[in-house]
Amino acid sequence: MKIIRAILFTLNLILAIGLVLTTVAGAVKPSQMLLPSLLAYGYLPMLAANVLMVLLWLLMKRWEALLSVAVIALRWSMVGLFFQVGGTTKVPAAEEHPSMVTLMSYNVHMFYGTDQDVPPARTDSNAAEFLKLVQKHRPDVLCLQEYQAPRSLALIDSLVQEGYNHYYGTRTSSGGRPSGTVVFSRLPISYVSRIDNSKLMVELMQEGQRLRVCCVHMDSYQFDNKDREELERMRHGEVQESSRRTLGKVKETILSHETEWEQRLKPVVTGSSVPMVLAGDMNDIPGSWLYRQITKEMKDTYCEKGMGFVTTYNGGDEQLLPIGSGWLPKFRIDMVFHSDGLRTLSYRRIKTRMSDHYPVLTAVELEN
Repeated sequence: MKIIRAILFTLNLILAIGLVLTTVAGAVKPSQMLLPSLLAYGYLPMLAANVLMVLLWLLMKRWEALLSVAVIALRWSMVGLFFQVGGTTKVPAAEEHPSMVTLMSYNVHMFYGTDQDVPPARTDSNAAEFLKLVQKHRPDVLCLQEYQAPRSLALIDSLVQEGYNHYYGTRTSSGGRPSGTVVFSRLPISYVSRIDNSKLMVELMQEGQRLRVCCVHMDSYQFDNKDREELERMRHGEVQESSRRTLGKVKETILSHETEWEQRLKPVVTGSSVPMVLAGDMNDIPGSWLYRQITKEMKDTYCEKGMGFVTTYNGGDEQLLPIGSGWLPKFRIDMVFHSDGLRTLSYRRIKTRMSDHYPVLTAVELEN
């Protein structure tokens, strides 16, 4: 029995150290040490493993339960990045909040749905569903990523009819049609800045007050079918020589996020004297180095008004947990942040099948 307890305590010690390590990504630059950024993805599994160890020791009526209890308490603040209570999904009445701005951030995945192997007609069908979604919620601002006009549906014309008379993209066709990272607005746009080919900042006017909206699509992992197979093997503990290619893509993307933040986004966020919303597909998770840098300057609308456990990457199948039967873990990677001078009124993640992401709808209010 002593040997079994010794083995369990050793395992418990490893899991306790692992939980601590999953929470230090924000303190270490990826370019200085990449491992903490990779370990950040393991916070929820490590938390669950330590909870199980507590239950096991309690069943055995052993004091060793205190080890995981102490570590869980030490890193409990991270739970709020993944699970919230007390928030609201209901957008308040505009009459009660005249300086309110509602915003939807959505990676529409070129209206391919949950995969890319779809007939052209499907993109039109998904775009039509997207239009219905917009008509239902009527946000003041649409921040779209991976936007491409559907083949035959005149989506932009339909959005203009809905009042979205102002629109800009990081790319524009000869006919003036935006694509890539795009902002559609029912509010007047007085200023536009294309930060790079995946990031766009616009300045809006609401009730005589200025508001800047920065719509971004951070560098993607660009996984192909081979990478998906490798991820599935690694998820089952099978790390092979061929896994280096996939892990190399992960490394390159994490390092790219550091460059994107420090050289492009941070100057825009910290250099603005006007209240700002930062929205888009971050391709990174809560607790990561990128997330920690952003939340040093801005507030996460989910942490202010979110409800329950929320994921925004769809990835082709329905899951309740961030790691399940699919080839890629499910996380909240589509986020909306705001600077000082704003407060969050509501937050909602909307489930759809029009993309491999879910849209996020928030309401923020300009503070006088």
